[in-house]
Amino acid sequence: MFYNIKFLILVFNCNLKIHKKMKHFYFLIISMFIGINCFSQTATNFTCNDCSGGSHDLFTELDAGKVIVLCWVMPCSACIPASKTTYNVVTSYQTTNPDRVFYYLVDDFGDTPCSSLNSWANTNNISESTYSKRFVNTAINMTDYGSTGMPKIVVIGGASHTVYYNVNSSVIATNLQTAIDNALAATSGIENNNSDLFNVSLSPVPSNNQTTLSVNLKSISNVKVEIYNVVGKKVSDVYNSQLKSGDNKLNINTFDFNNGMYFVKVSVADKIKTIKLIVSE
Repeated sequence: MFYNIKFLILVFNCNLKIHKKMKHFYFLIISMFIGINCFSQTATNFTCNDCSGGSHDLFTELDAGKVIVLCWVMPCSACIPASKTTYNVVTSYQTTNPDRVFYYLVDDFGDTPCSSLNSWANTNNISESTYSKRFVNTAINMTDYGSTGMPKIVVIGGASHTVYYNVNSSVIATNLQTAIDNALAATSGIENNNSDLFNVSLSPVPSNNQTTLSVNLKSISNVKVEIYNVVGKKVSDVYNSQLKSGDNKLNINTFDFNNGMYFVKVSVADKIKTIKLIVSE
């Protein structure tokens, strides 16, 4: 395997006159061989203009309470289904959460002209708007989030600049919606609105086999606790019943969880809080 990887890298880096798309293909193959499966649990900042000349600083936008959905494309025909699904999901939030959830369509390696990316997006009914922007800039680097994809979709939100979703090639709409909901719940505005109803905390973090969730309630309430992984899939139903007013302790067994980051979603009435759970054994 070692020699195969060296050979692929040698082919990729040589000065052969290989078509741009073939270079991208070789890059994807090399990434799969090397097995770049891990990714940052927090976002990498970028400051650049979109294809219409608008200026963006990722961390500034996240700190303002925005949820950013990044979608890298080649662009190519294989990118269309997942890119369009992602766009449609983001669009669905514009009535309930206006100016909160944004779709950023990004050229994979920042070397496709904006005119070409615009043409591809328009042809596939991925419209440009106040919440849907297009970027061709190497500052937005998909390898900051692990392996490359056609397309690659990442959801980022909150003042901690957390990555809530990270997938390649295909998207499950319900999982993407869950990730966006978790990111919305973690923004400072929602947290402040919920603070008069209940508070939550985890200890210890990181967790080794078990952690304890503290839920402090103003009054007796029905409480639902669920755990999701970074691709928005529910991995555990922890609790769904009534808790007394004051401080309540719920033990969460993480023995069967893989190492990594998870999100504990706590619902009380129509309010939601989401906190990070790190499992490290």
